Amino acid sequence: MAPQTLVQIQAAASPEHLRTETAEGLLYCHSRLNAEGSRLLENSSFLYGLVELLVEKRVIALPELEARKQVVAARLVKQFLERGMGVALQKEAENKYEFAGGVEIDCESRVELCHAACCRMNFALSRQDVEEGIVKWDLGRPYLIAQDTEGYCRHLDRESCRCMVREYRPLACRAFDCRNDGRIWIDFENRIINPHLDELFTAAAVESAGGD
Repeated sequence: MAPQTLVQIQAAASPEHLRTETAEGLLYCHSRLNAEGSRLLENSSFLYGLVELLVEKRVIALPELEARKQVVAARLVKQFLERGMGVALQKEAENKYEFAGGVEIDCESRVELCHAACCRMNFALSRQDVEEGIVKWDLGRPYLIAQDTEGYCRHLDRESCRCMVREYRPLACRAFDCRNDGRIWIDFENRIINPHLDELFTAAAVESAGGD
């Protein structure tokens, strides 16, 4: 086998190549961690539910144990995510480029009211997004959409309020319909915005960051 040329070596060490390799490695590691974490969470849910029922009733019934397991599981999931132990990744869905269920919203005429609220929402990318490597994710919270210090998507041009990666935008963006989202509109048709819109997003940002 012929030795690599300097150009080949430099290409392999380029920032874009290294980012791709790193993203693929992290994706594998985080997928394994998620699988193990899910199994551990399920076992813990059964154990905690069993303990609570044994203490309260001293009698075990499978329907009761299952019901208590669901309650306890929700509580443990919240604690799990608050400690930064979870990895967010959309479940396998259809190809985003083949998605045809989106709705047309006159965003340009409404952005002065909503302040691009949809671009402040936090969501997980899909495997397709991650492997594609165009839409950026938060390195501190894999694989959530990357946001700036004000909570806006890093791909939003703040001056024009236009998406800089619109052609490659995630399925979550393509499928989102703000018309009946009470966080944004009190009355979509009459263009009445939720007066607490900014407060809601500020509170969500603080909670996500672990603040008070």
